[in-house]
Amino acid sequence: MSLRARKINRLIFIVFLAASAYALARALLPDNDSLGLIPWDKAKPFIVFYVLSILASLALPLSRLHRIGLVILAFGGAIEILQAFVGRDASWFDLFADACGISAAFGPMLVSKWWRTEARF
Repeated sequence: MSLRARKINRLIFIVFLAASAYALARALLPDNDSLGLIPWDKAKPFIVFYVLSILASLALPLSRLHRIGLVILAFGGAIEILQAFVGRDASWFDLFADACGISAAFGPMLVSKWWRTEARF
């Protein structure tokens, strides 16, 4: 295993795993139908996957963003499949909101990386 593959910020990775476990638990537990702070239900997966993407990119600083994004999106897909088994609504729109959260997190990072690369020439 190369050094690149093993470079992990352990503390942030633990926070990422805890946040992922919490997101999974909240997604699979029965919904209490209260409005809470975020009344639009598609904003919740957007925010969750935005935060997970930021945490993952900080925990794995040498990993490629598109790989991190695909793994996190697969996690979102797994959540939707599991929700169908526990009686919750599985929704393509939630998976789309997950993808938008991931894109919103990684988009500026990719543009910044591209900008720094182009500025050298």
